This record gives sequence, structure tokens and C-alpha cells, in this order.
Amino acid sequence: MEAFYKSVDPLEKEDIAAAIAYALTQPARVSVNEILIRPSNQEM
Repeated sequence: MEAFYKSVDPLEKEDIAAAIAYALTQPARVSVNEILIRPSNQEM
């Protein structure tokens, strides 16, 4: 597990802020119900 965690670049606070801003700035006709945020180099 330690090797796995060392291989993943951690998210930065700006990454989370950008996702929140995206959700909050959608038009009223758009419903954002869930957002999954994880490092792009993390396996699913």
C-alpha cells in the first residue's frame, strides 16, 4: 500500500475548489447530484 500511495500525485486545494466552482456555476436547469474527485493517475 505504501508504494501505491507514493505513486499517486495528491490533489491540491485548487483542484477541489475548481470542481466546486463548476458545480455551483451550472445553469438552474442542470442538477449536479454527485461529484467524484480523485487523482487522474489513481486506478479505479
